[in-house]
Amino acid sequence: MLHFVIFDDNELIREKVNKVITKLMLPTDIEYKTLEFSKYNKSFAQLIERRGEKKIYILDIEVDSYSGLDVARKIRERDWESIIIVLTAHYELAYDAFKNRLMLLDFISKFDNYEQNLYDVLKLALKASHVKKQFSFTSNRMAYRVDYDDILYIIKDTAKRNTIVKTFSKEYPVSLNLNEIMAMLPDNFIQTHRACTINRDNVKTIDFKENIITFINNEKISMLSKTYKKEVKEHVFS
Repeated sequence: MLHFVIFDDNELIREKVNKVITKLMLPTDIEYKTLEFSKYNKSFAQLIERRGEKKIYILDIEVDSYSGLDVARKIRERDWESIIIVLTAHYELAYDAFKNRLMLLDFISKFDNYEQNLYDVLKLALKASHVKKQFSFTSNRMAYRVDYDDILYIIKDTAKRNTIVKTFSKEYPVSLNLNEIMAMLPDNFIQTHRACTINRDNVKTIDFKENIITFINNEKISMLSKTYKKEVKEHVFS
């Protein structure tokens, strides 16, 4: 299980961070738990001591009479694997924080679109923690879990009235319709046709004249319609 640890004495900030975490994790089937602390206490100290757990810490600089950087030092005394993100109003301390060699993933200012910035950093944190987001579904009466990273595209099969999930090595017929699946996908998937959505991270090239999408394994599909062309141009290689 993945643990998100929020260390901040501002209740509103904790609520907003929780919403960001929920938004990030909702499309996944990764088991996770969010732990909130408004001060450094015995429970927090015991959490740091716990081994064998994947943790992502989101620390404020000033919490009660304790510094988030002091907490980061305590974490690093025991744990060099957990990810630490600092979310603070004191961005001027960023240089000192990195100079202390605490291996922080990022130092985010609360005054600069912090919810979106935190979301983007947490996406990186998921990759860095080696926790892959997965798509769970049933195909031919068998249950499967497929890493979203392995999916090339998802296409509607009008002849068989089902949806095909195409990965690097296999294709799976799924009884869910395309709209139902799209509601479960993370934001690296983008619709290119009314009957197709692609994983933009696995796209190699797009020929907008011939409407051909080539993936990094050199597989090609001609599922790019005029309706979605502008959005694809804006987002696939952004």
